[in-house]
This record gives sequence, structure tokens and C-alpha cells, in this order.
Amino acid sequence: MLNPGECIYQIITDRFCEGNPGNRPPAELFSADSSNPRKYLGGDWEGIIARIGDGYLTGMGISAILISQPAENIHVCMDDEAGTASYHGYWPRDFLRHNPYFGSLDTFRALVNTAHEHGLKVIIDFTPNHTSPALELQPAYMENGALYRAGELVAAYSGDMERVFLHNGGTSFLNAEDSLYRNLYDLAGLDQMNPQADELLREGIAYWLDQGVDGVRIDAAKHIPPGWLTSFTGFIHARKPAYLFGEWFLEAHGRSQDNAAFANNSGMSLLHFMFTHSMRESFHGLRGFEAFADMLCESSGCYKHLFDQLIFLDNHDMSRFTQDSDPSLTDLALVLLLTSAGMPVVYYGTEQYMSGGDDPHNRAMMSSFSRETPAYRILAELNRLRARNLAIGYGSTELLHVNSKVLAFERRYRGNVALVLLNLEEREHVLPPLVTSLPQGTYSSILRDVFADCEVSPEAEGDIRNMVMAPRSAYVYTCESDSEEPASLHFYPKAAAPGSELIIQGRYLGDTGSLTVGGYAATVISWKSDRIVAKVPVIPAGTHHIQGLRNGETEFLLTEDLTVWTGKLVTVRLVVKNILTEYDSHVFVTGNVYELGAWEVDRAAGPFYNHIVYRYPTWYCDISLPADCRIECKFLLRSDSGIVRWEQGVAHSWHTPPEGVSEMIVEWQE
Repeated sequence: MLNPGECIYQIITDRFCEGNPGNRPPAELFSADSSNPRKYLGGDWEGIIARIGDGYLTGMGISAILISQPAENIHVCMDDEAGTASYHGYWPRDFLRHNPYFGSLDTFRALVNTAHEHGLKVIIDFTPNHTSPALELQPAYMENGALYRAGELVAAYSGDMERVFLHNGGTSFLNAEDSLYRNLYDLAGLDQMNPQADELLREGIAYWLDQGVDGVRIDAAKHIPPGWLTSFTGFIHARKPAYLFGEWFLEAHGRSQDNAAFANNSGMSLLHFMFTHSMRESFHGLRGFEAFADMLCESSGCYKHLFDQLIFLDNHDMSRFTQDSDPSLTDLALVLLLTSAGMPVVYYGTEQYMSGGDDPHNRAMMSSFSRETPAYRILAELNRLRARNLAIGYGSTELLHVNSKVLAFERRYRGNVALVLLNLEEREHVLPPLVTSLPQGTYSSILRDVFADCEVSPEAEGDIRNMVMAPRSAYVYTCESDSEEPASLHFYPKAAAPGSELIIQGRYLGDTGSLTVGGYAATVISWKSDRIVAKVPVIPAGTHHIQGLRNGETEFLLTEDLTVWTGKLVTVRLVVKNILTEYDSHVFVTGNVYELGAWEVDRAAGPFYNHIVYRYPTWYCDISLPADCRIECKFLLRSDSGIVRWEQGVAHSWHTPPEGVSEMIVEWQE
């Protein structure tokens, strides 16, 4: 499990380092001179092992590597001008087999073991949304989106008699329903509500968790029904407390209540696209730091677990942050990224100032492994800071001075302080007097080997005066508490069923103790000074404090709540027929379990849809519900103005299955 004091390094396996030329794919899939970036270029798992062994990755102070999906991908090229191959790992064909062009399964296991031996965790990409490109009326196109189970064909897109795939056309990104129940571009979209697809996806992720991986990135999470994805999250956490996050893409200036609601309630963290777009605009001159400050304020109000959301400058789906005209901005951006609230993800090659536009030019072969670039040294220094200074991973953020090109802020946790100053201007900037939490004394910036130093001497009240920032500069001044006062810092997962493992991380926690969740005693599995593992007790579903965390007479406090589900989750498609509505009315459902809102209108599940899988006046929604449980529910209409109208009659009732997915169809009671 990862915590907010750590940092992830994202690698496209094929583009990082070649360790064994024997892994190269056939000639039609491979570009021997690397001139065609849409084909395989040769990077493999042995190459990553080599860069762990020689200290390149560990030297940056990172805590985890995020690698391409290791599952077997298709073995043919796209019929386009470039002959695009599946080097990126996003066109899977068999989740229970490995990609032979990255190495053998034994090599993958060696990668995991080598990473663990060097203190690194391994996170894999996983694509439960789709297989490979397919055309409904052309079964000979590529591999026809075929899905296999350990080498045996399960289904192909054309002639899909079992309806394992979606057959609703491609999405136009018009609304949530369109994005969830149509194919993403020309990719053969899996229907997660199909029992075969659901079972195979669970088998697939279990297979890779059992290989020892520590975390999973869920690709295209925005395009997977949240009801199914929440159940899938519960399945993963029940099998292993792996760190789990999803890609829920937001456009620049995009806002989505669905995004925040899913991050808050599902137990899955999300890539923080609002942060990324705001960073890029601030550094590339489109907007000032004032907009970045507004984003920080909005994010703190949106996300209940802000520190668990993932912040980044760029990734494989957007142009690289570094621009050829001014790579020095990357140094300053890395300073802000590594000192902000959230879990930072650094895209491979950023430390070497790799540039490039949209796919595939943002996915070039790793250009260098120099450890002398300023960016590499900044990463190394600030990752060491994140590991030792609790203010960075867990502290509050206070903005001290903001204008379009200058940002000064402070992170603070108990006696730990980090003062961060950034100047994007090409001239000196004189800061106004700042009131900080730094104790009286004289401080040098920990980045003085990269940017010219400027010592500061806070007065008795922490005041700093007459600070002159050099052009294009960054300064980080820190104070670490030497107190051995016990601190419980972080717990994971944020949502789970009773019986799931709950991991609490901290410092000076002693070697034995007890804890309660919502007032109920939790069974402690292990207790160490920096890590406690316990089981979520059987308690009423809802959000609960983790309290009574005691070692002797000392009680530790955790500020965030744990969401406890009623039990193991399954996904049920609720379908209600014959609801005639006004144009501004939306259908929701509530019922007798926490997952349906426990009869509370404000927490009712929905909204329901009525255009694609079923059509008006029939409405449907995929919802996570407790397994093997009697459900009672009623539907309601809610207008945009807040007027609520309940259906009449007695509550609908049925029993959920013990596992898998199912569908329940009822009539609206007028």
C-alpha cells in the first residue's frame, strides 16, 4: 500500500529500456530503428529490472513504478498508414496470459521481486473497459476484439451471441450515459454486466494480484458503470489491500459532480485532472497562479480524501509538459508537483526533459538515463523530503502570496513545516512580508544546489521580510519536528466491507494496542511502530470514525472517516418500466440498505438512464448492492428545482445473488 508521502513513476514498458532483444516481436510489429513510434520499440521487463539494479529509479527517491498492462495484447497491427501495434498495452486479448514481448512470466515475477527488494512497489495498468479495435460488420478486421481465457476463445465482437460486448455504437461523449454504454472510439467495449465478462475480469485482476503486484490503475474508469466499478473495487480490496486508482478524465476547466462523488464513496482514488490542467495553464502562460489557487480551494471542497488523489504534470494521453523552447519550466513545475497535497505521479523521461506532442510523440523511447539533470536532482531531493517531512504528505496548505507568476505557500503538520516559493518571472521579484510557521532562525533552501540560494531568517513570530526571489527560481525551506510523539497518519482503503483488511500507517505507534471502528472493536492482525493491520469489524453500514486507537495510555486520532459497506458487493441493474416524466425530472431509487441511501432522499442512488440499453419510458441504472441480501426499495422523481415525487404502493423487494451481476425489472407504481 502507498501513502501520500510517496511518489509514483509511470513507465510505458516498451519505451523505457530494452534488457533482452530476444523479447522483440515479429518484424511487422517492431520498428528496428525506432523510426515508427506506433510500433514496438523493444522496452521490456528486463530493462526495468536493470534500471532498478543500477540505482537509476531508486536514486530519484520514488516509491513505486506504474508499468504498462502486463496481460497479453493482440498480435496484429492496425490497418492504418503507420501499422499501429499494441505496444502500449491497452488492446488486451487475454487477461490470464502475459505479454510475451515484454518478457516471460518468470521475468515479470523477477521484476516484482527485484522492485520489492529495493523498496519499490509495482502498480500495473488494467483495462476492464475494452479489448482491442473491432468493426461490427468486418469480422476479419484485426482480431475482431476477441477475448480469451487462458488461450481459449470466449467471444469475439462480430457474432457475439452471448453479448459479452457492447453493441451500441461509439460514444460521442455527449453525456454520462453515452460515455458509459457505448464503445470508446473503435474499441470493443466489454459489457461488465454480462456474467461472463464480469467473471473473467475478476479472474484477470485476481491473477495479477496473485503475482505480487501492489497496486492497480484502472484505465478509462470514467467509461465504466460506477455501480459495477465500485463492486470491482470491493472485490480487489477483499483479495488484497492493493493501492487502487482510476483514470476519470476531465477536460480543461471541466467539472464533474460524478467524479468527486465516485472518488468519495467508491474506495478508489482518481487521477486529479483539475490539478494537471491548472498546472499546465499556469506554467505555460494561459492563466495565472490565481486560477491555480482557486483550483486548490475547489479541490479541497470536492474530495473527502484529497491526499489520496493523484497529481501529475502529464501522461501518455496528453502532450508532454516540457516544451523545447523552455525546459527550465519543468524544474519549477516539479517543485510545485512534489510539494502539493496529493500523490504525485511523474511520467518517464520528464527528468530528462523529454518533449513531444500528442500520441505517439509523447511516448518516445527513453532519451537518457543521466542522473545529473536538474530535474533528476530535484526529484531526488524532494522525494527525500516527502519521506521525512510529514507536512508534505499530510499537512494543511496555506497560501501566503499569489499573483500571476509568483506563488508562496506553506504546508504544515504539527511541528513539521515546508515553505515553498516559486517565481516564474524572468526578473527578480520582491515578496511582501510573509508570516510563516518556521521557528526563529536562519534557513537555506533545500534546492540550493539547483537554484541560487537565498537564506531567510524568520523573526520570533515567523515573519520573513525583504525576500528577493531570483528570476525563474524556486525555494523550499523546511523544519522537521524531532518529537517522537505518536502519529497515526493514513489509512487504506477508504471504503470496504466488514472483514476486509484495514491498514493504518503512522510513526511511533508502539508494538501493541487496540482500535475501534465506529465504536466496535476491530481485530488486530499485526501492530508495528509504523503500520497496523486490522480487520474491519461487522458494524452498521455507513461512515465511521477510526478511534480508540490506543497503545498503552496514548490515543491516536485519524481525521478522515472510513466508509463501511453493508457487506460484500454485487452489481444489480435495476430497470423500472413506464415512468412518464417532465423534461426536468430525473429518476432515483432509495431503499433499506446504506448503498441505496437507507430511505434518505438526498442519498438516493442514480440517476437512471433511458436512451441506450433501455429506452424511455423504461429507465435503468447499475448499482452496487450487498450480496445475498433482501432488498426493499422505492423509486422517486426529482426535478431540477428539487421537487420530489415518490412512486405509490408497497416497496419492491427481492434477494440479491451471492456473487456476480444480475438484473431486476419492475413496474413503476403510479
